[in-house]
Amino acid sequence: MLQKPFNLCYERWIFLFFYFLLFSSNIVSQNDIAVKAFDSVFYHVAVNVSSSNPIKAMHLADSLYTYSANGKQKLRSVMLKADILEKQEKRGEAIKQAIKALQIAKDEDDYVFQARIYGFLSTQYRTVGFLDKGKESIRNGVAISSKISDKDEVTKYKAMADQELAEYALDEKDFERAIEHIRLAMLSYEQEGNESFRHFLIGNSEEMLGRAYLGLNNPSRALQHFSKANIDINKAEAGNTLWAALIYQGYSAALLKTKKLDSAKIYLKKALSIAENGNHSSLKQRVYETTSDYYKQLNILDSFSKYDSKYNAITKENNTKRKAMVNDAYQTLQEYTKSEFSKDTIYKILALVIICFIGLVLYFKRKNLFGTTEDGIDGIEDKTNDLNLSPKTENEILDKLGEFEASNDFLDKNISMSVLIGRLHTNTKYLRYILKKYKDKDYNNYINELRINYIVEKLKTNPAYLNYKISYLADESGFSSHSKFSAEFKKITNFTPSDYIEVLKG
Repeated sequence: MLQKPFNLCYERWIFLFFYFLLFSSNIVSQNDIAVKAFDSVFYHVAVNVSSSNPIKAMHLADSLYTYSANGKQKLRSVMLKADILEKQEKRGEAIKQAIKALQIAKDEDDYVFQARIYGFLSTQYRTVGFLDKGKESIRNGVAISSKISDKDEVTKYKAMADQELAEYALDEKDFERAIEHIRLAMLSYEQEGNESFRHFLIGNSEEMLGRAYLGLNNPSRALQHFSKANIDINKAEAGNTLWAALIYQGYSAALLKTKKLDSAKIYLKKALSIAENGNHSSLKQRVYETTSDYYKQLNILDSFSKYDSKYNAITKENNTKRKAMVNDAYQTLQEYTKSEFSKDTIYKILALVIICFIGLVLYFKRKNLFGTTEDGIDGIEDKTNDLNLSPKTENEILDKLGEFEASNDFLDKNISMSVLIGRLHTNTKYLRYILKKYKDKDYNNYINELRINYIVEKLKTNPAYLNYKISYLADESGFSSHSKFSAEFKKITNFTPSDYIEVLKG
């Protein structure tokens, strides 16, 4: 079974982010003693303290921020805090710190850091299952990277972005697309000047290719890539790291697929040694499953039972931790959004309200030319069936409705019949006629069904959604309240959201 390395693949992006972050200060004079002191403490915390003693690391990061001499140092200090928090799986807090750092980077017009922070955010969102928001972040990163003057830096960033997009594709089981993104990333990685780091990057990319070919049920091609990954990760002098363990586990899984049990045992022992001497529960989950499969093929039932029990126990533990992590991230983001609701935001909303009011006045005046108003809509419902639209007009409206449905703009809480009419370049009578004739629905039921079908598809295809709170599902699907969402969900599916989720969980 293809497994998703939940806690490992995001750490690869974080490693790449902080590799560049650690050495980004060379734009400042290296003769400056204060700068050297800051860099020394920063490096020590990021490399040596953040994993082993996160409480002390956070205290030191706070001190670095307090004594930062400029915006660049503040930016690095805040992102260091984000790294420390994500190592503790406090995703919501990590995201909050990254957003704070992003604002500093924008104030500093630092496009390099903006792009990299968007990459960090994308990985955090993907890790907790907020895939749409994660993809939006990586798109923002790619867009902002075009403003970077150093074209080598642009190339490196786009390679990292391709690797991140490959992880999304692997999560979605779109293995061909994943392979395409990985190969694009490798074109850049092969030009990396630091030999050890180049082998590290290529080794991890080869592991991803191996994983993709396993997903395509092509173990022979997977073996080729895992073999290359094994060589490169050891050339990078990282043969005893969690990234190496991920390669060994994948290598052994591919060998088991081809019934090469003796060879599989060699790499499985390496993976098991690293997993059991570390605290990476997701790595243990992967390795225990492969180990149990190994003993199952050998028909050694005692050992199979031992590792199968370990696999089931760690899987249950990881699922519980993941659910708590997702809820924590969502709650933190909700609280952060409320706390950032400043006077400036209020002024912007007031300005928007005024603009909308003017627009509605103009809209209603225009509607009078058609002899209808919003208040008269219900009164003309029965008359829509008397309309005789030409096939051309009907097809034009239906085509535009199809584009609207494909865009997912129905998820916007501010969508209204007026807005949709403007988008379709039609009028109330025509839209109601088309909805009645082809959808057998009025406007409200049409929008609500689109929203419910959207979230049902998410629940069926993305297991992370099964752990989200109902309030989050309601918010993502465009409903203004938990109760409204639940009522419409039951009306359309005949299940309450909670019951439906339980059915899918089996």
